[in-house]
Amino acid sequence: MPRKMPPLKKAEFLVVDVETTGLATDSDLILQIGAVVTNAKGTVLRSYSTYVRPSNGGSFPWGVENPPAHHIHGITNEQLRQGLHTKRAMRQLRRLARKRILVAHNAKFDFGFIKSESQRHSVNIEVDQHLCTLQMSRLLDPKRAEQHRLTALCEKYNIPLTNAHDALCDATATAQLLSILIASHNARTVNDLYQLVP
Repeated sequence: MPRKMPPLKKAEFLVVDVETTGLATDSDLILQIGAVVTNAKGTVLRSYSTYVRPSNGGSFPWGVENPPAHHIHGITNEQLRQGLHTKRAMRQLRRLARKRILVAHNAKFDFGFIKSESQRHSVNIEVDQHLCTLQMSRLLDPKRAEQHRLTALCEKYNIPLTNAHDALCDATATAQLLSILIASHNARTVNDLYQLVP
């Protein structure tokens, strides 16, 4: 049953970004989670970030110095050793998500991984209902004349993005982007926003 949505001015959003070992939700793993609690005006109410240590005894499943996709996100094994085990990270994310509207840029990717990891570790996180700033931005550009990558949109709207592919930096930038897109779509209610996402 869909949960009751608060008025837009009272709504809180949990904007999430994840960095991973690759693109396949069934076999790749989350390495970092960044999450920002924000309101419709883009005010950051809380920030959360952790590296995620895959649970495989004392070693990493890839057996080399750095995890896969290191050339993209720059995450090292040493950083992962300081992170939370996946199950604990999923539990903390579940607490943050409670009674908040979930958002991500290219949400299919981020919430696909969160759903996969949470199922793998028996942590129930409801992520099927969410907003996607990528889709919201594309709706403003029906002829697809512009780029809608997060870096391109940050440049367009003068949003600071100091360290792309760091999960918290990306989530913080997406939170600011969300407030701009809400205003651009003239959304008045939370349901107005959900109408923008199939």
